Amino acid sequence: MIGQPPLELALDALPSHAVVADIVYTPLETPLLAEARRRGNVGVDGLGMLLHQAVPGFERWFGVRPEVTPELRAMVVADLQSGQN
Repeated sequence: MIGQPPLELALDALPSHAVVADIVYTPLETPLLAEARRRGNVGVDGLGMLLHQAVPGFERWFGVRPEVTPELRAMVVADLQSGQN
């Protein structure tokens, strides 16, 4: 995570079928997720959490409940990668 010390967490004892989740979404590919994926574990980034947490607030403000779709995720990823966020 930008501006934070690295997370020093050994994944050696983690079984190969374990799923590793990191709630950080900038960057999407954190060192923790990169290491887990390198070991063969499934990694889940924090963007899904961000998108799903936004749904109730969006609905409250605009009166419309948005759907979190792959297309929405792709748009947010493109925005994050553009560096203009």
